[in-house]
Amino acid sequence: MDPNLTVDQIVTKLELIPHFEGGYFRETFRDSMVVDGGRTLVSYIYYMLTPESPNTCIVRNRSPHMHVWHGGSSQTHIFIHPDGRKESHQLGPDILNGELPQVLAPGGVWKFSINNDPSTWGLITEAVCPGWEERDFEYGES
Repeated sequence: MDPNLTVDQIVTKLELIPHFEGGYFRETFRDSMVVDGGRTLVSYIYYMLTPESPNTCIVRNRSPHMHVWHGGSSQTHIFIHPDGRKESHQLGPDILNGELPQVLAPGGVWKFSINNDPSTWGLITEAVCPGWEERDFEYGES
């Protein structure tokens, strides 16, 4: 993805809208197949952090989230497990220096993400299985 694109260009072309955690998003797929008491099998979103909103809130989700890097800033994803153990993962293209193009956030962990370069945008996809539902989401205290 062209690193010279502006936030406005990406928002317009991908039809993104403001996300309640900050940044922008758009749900791109929600499976019609249901599992687990009526939950959709899988859902996907684009999610973009920006210079105005370079990090997420601290949140916990019931379902695992696969984060897939598309372009812009690489990101740090921090997970706090129920037992208190902390993990930090680098999501981005530079695999020779420890970044990975995809990072799995397990269900039930507290998570926080931040653009490594807060002066630019970072675009990812989040795939959630079973699909994301608001009832499975919880804000943390900062």
